[in-house]
Amino acid sequence: PGPPIALPNMYRVARRVPLARKAGTRGFATEKELRDRLGTIKNISKVTKAMNMVAAAKLRKHQDALGASKSFSKGVDGLMFEADSDKPTMVVPFSTDKGLCGGVNTFVNREAKKQMSDLGENYTLFTYGVKSKSNLQRVFGSKLVGGIVDCTGGNPVTFAEACEVAAFLGEQDAGNMKVIYNSFVNMITYDTLVLDIPSAQAFAAEADKKFEAYEEEGDEGGVMTSFYEFILACKIFGIINECQTCEQSSRMTAMDTSSSNADEMYDKLLLQANRVRQAKITKELMEIVGGASAIQDG
Repeated sequence: PGPPIALPNMYRVARRVPLARKAGTRGFATEKELRDRLGTIKNISKVTKAMNMVAAAKLRKHQDALGASKSFSKGVDGLMFEADSDKPTMVVPFSTDKGLCGGVNTFVNREAKKQMSDLGENYTLFTYGVKSKSNLQRVFGSKLVGGIVDCTGGNPVTFAEACEVAAFLGEQDAGNMKVIYNSFVNMITYDTLVLDIPSAQAFAAEADKKFEAYEEEGDEGGVMTSFYEFILACKIFGIINECQTCEQSSRMTAMDTSSSNADEMYDKLLLQANRVRQAKITKELMEIVGGASAIQDG
């Protein structure tokens, strides 16, 4: 015989590829695969239950802080007013830094996109929280002028931290602000609100007319600037507390739902695994009985 014929590289590569499963056929999971899935689901259920307990503990702390902040910021509710500005409006969505908290970030980002769409091109974007920044900068990155992330480290916000956020917002060269945030209603409900806040320049221009019944003491013009900064800090203080409470309540609800779904899936797979195990045992018994009968007949 002649020398062996060298096969083309294409043919040798094709021989290594296993045959694909025919379309329309369905493979059944083995007992080992089912046991692996059961172990994975059980571990996930442990994690979600632990996160549920942590969120419940944090929620109580944030609810207490929210009650105090509402009493504090309620006194300045009637001091903000709408004012015209020639500069672009700054859209400020308040989101969370972490996920796994339901749709709190989705609703805020959706409302921010709606507001920016209504404003056309006359706007800028300033984000609070990682989730708004990562979601909105992909499409509206050219309008993004700044952002704040990891402000409180997961703890209830202090008034000093709210003052820093308010000062950073006041430094932006923009017109009026549209602040978008979630307002806590109860354990399973929250509302997505839009708060219009005038810029420092627009507030100072209209303040003399709005507060003409009051007398000023101190530097002329400096009092209104300090007054605006205090009002803005009070508003931001209440808004961040609202967002943090919504985050923890939504996370607790989401983790509770995930735990329930994991337990339900675990029960279904356990029933399926028991059926596969029982079928395997039945098959082995039939083989033993059949073999014993063959020996007796022989």
